Amino acid sequence: MPSQVPVLYANRDTVVDRRDPRVKLLLLVLLFAYVFVAPTAQWMLIPVVAGLVTAVLARTPWRWVAVLWSIHIPTFIALILIGGWSSVTAGDWGGVVDAAEAEMRLVLAWTATILVSLSVFSAIDPDDTARGLRGIGLPAQAAFAVGLSYRLLYTTLTEAIQTSEHLKLRGVRLEIRHPVRFVRDALLVSLPVLFAVVRRGPTLMATMRMRGFATDPQLGRPGAADVVVLATALAVLVAAVLARWGPLPDTLLG
Repeated sequence: MPSQVPVLYANRDTVVDRRDPRVKLLLLVLLFAYVFVAPTAQWMLIPVVAGLVTAVLARTPWRWVAVLWSIHIPTFIALILIGGWSSVTAGDWGGVVDAAEAEMRLVLAWTATILVSLSVFSAIDPDDTARGLRGIGLPAQAAFAVGLSYRLLYTTLTEAIQTSEHLKLRGVRLEIRHPVRFVRDALLVSLPVLFAVVRRGPTLMATMRMRGFATDPQLGRPGAADVVVLATALAVLVAAVLARWGPLPDTLLG
């Protein structure tokens, strides 16, 4: 029976999948630094375009992108309304447009983070995530804990779905329309899930240790393509820093 748990990673053997896991994780670190130093919305378009290209190359499921981006639409609207509230109350819609333009940098930063993060994690499995973290210098126990948590997340989702299905046979259904009943039934689901995860956790931990997750990741030297990708990302970050605090212009067009 196919799994009902939505899984982001799928081994598609794309050009993104073949990149070194250390490089993928370092790209995320550079992205998070970039969104804080990029001076304008025009500079923020660079990671958005890079994220779109990476998503296409990685064949990232577009449903994930659409769902996670749609979840943030209320936040985007709230940012624009907060920034232009005085214009809204005064009926000055031109001021609202100006506020939207002012908040565009933040909206693009959010979009770039979603695109790049989903593209990377759709092309890196939990095993390589733990090895990559170990390879970039994270302590062995911390990298092991992240890899274990990653796997326990899917274990928890699987157990929650299976427990919900079993309880439906007993007439217990999670219905948000009835808040009090929802809280009561959620407790009936959560307790068996908690006990199942606690029971499976040590087994999963022992399996990961047997497979060498707490030792040297043995990833070898990054390939030439990995070095080029990482060097390009680092150069873009340096350029953004120079545009904000140095001699480069803070606009890319005009």
